[in-house]
Amino acid sequence: MNMTRKEFLKMCGMLGISMPFFNAFTACSKDSVNPTFSGKILIIGAGMAGLTAGYLLSQFGIEYEILEAAPTHGGRLKTNTDFVDFPIPLGAEWVHVSTDIFKEIVNNDATQVSVNTVGYGSSESYGYWDNGALSITQVSGISDRKFVNSSWLGFLDQYIAPTALPQTRFNRKITAVDYSGETITATTDSGESYSSDKILITVPLRILQDNDITFTPGLPSNKQTALSEALMWPGIKVFLEFSEKFYPTFLEFADTDGDSGEKLYYDAAFGQNSSRHVLGLFAVGTAADPYIALSDNNLRNYILNELDAVFSGQASQNYLQHIVQNWSNEPLTRGAYMQNFQNSATPRTLFQAVANKVYFAGEAYSDLDDWGGAHVAARTAKKAVESMIT
Repeated sequence: MNMTRKEFLKMCGMLGISMPFFNAFTACSKDSVNPTFSGKILIIGAGMAGLTAGYLLSQFGIEYEILEAAPTHGGRLKTNTDFVDFPIPLGAEWVHVSTDIFKEIVNNDATQVSVNTVGYGSSESYGYWDNGALSITQVSGISDRKFVNSSWLGFLDQYIAPTALPQTRFNRKITAVDYSGETITATTDSGESYSSDKILITVPLRILQDNDITFTPGLPSNKQTALSEALMWPGIKVFLEFSEKFYPTFLEFADTDGDSGEKLYYDAAFGQNSSRHVLGLFAVGTAADPYIALSDNNLRNYILNELDAVFSGQASQNYLQHIVQNWSNEPLTRGAYMQNFQNSATPRTLFQAVANKVYFAGEAYSDLDDWGGAHVAARTAKKAVESMIT
């Protein structure tokens, strides 16, 4: 059955369960997988999917090389450590599945995995602004968790990156992939060429949609159709520090509660070992449009005015500083993640390998009814690795 991710999440909520983790890594252990592949694999992109794939290939002794267009790794796991006294996740922030995901990604019983996260209790406050009135209730049914003084990037840097980064080449922007012959050739914008027997593409969806990478032969028609049907939501995150905490744990607005986008204010300092007061704004889809259109100071003023209307001027009175991460303006990303209401047939098709040579992994390339998260990127990396080496 095909369903949108929004329908999938709604179903989970109605059943009173968190988003399931499909235990994808169990079958990837050395005891259960017998690799038959002995060549080299190129991985395009050093985000969650790319680095996880490289890490897993190392466990099986497979030769690989990671090519990253940016000067650093992490992609949409980007984290700021200078704003306040705890890490600010500018991209992926919450853990949407069981915390067993961390051990599953590490995939090594000999490694002690310890990641500190915190969940939301029923006593946390939830605010809803509708038609000029604010109602406050208590949080219920939220299974997501936040990292405590860390982030997805922190997890990646501690457990995955040390293995994969030595095989990573930065500032290598791939513009062409030729898989017409027995050997695959990937070419950068500066004319460098890299050869492999198989290749794993983990770049953000918009990079393929904008034809930044040309494929020879061209991608199959069903893959091209899926690319044309997929929508990567525009997205922005803003973090504001205040001298006092005047806001609830969550704040939503009635006029942005729809299928075309999402907007949420939330206590970004929740659960952290900090006395600072930081409010986060997360907006994607059409809900992000008013914020993306504004410059830094105008954006700050727009947000403060919006919050002042809800909290009787307390935002402007207590404002200290802010930072902005506009994912739509990032040249190597150009958006947040695939929309929640995408039909699941689209990410399934995007995930499919081409000619047993070109493979795909990442938040938008998924063969289950779940996409758009860091855990999905890791899971699809595992599935792609398993397909490539057996």
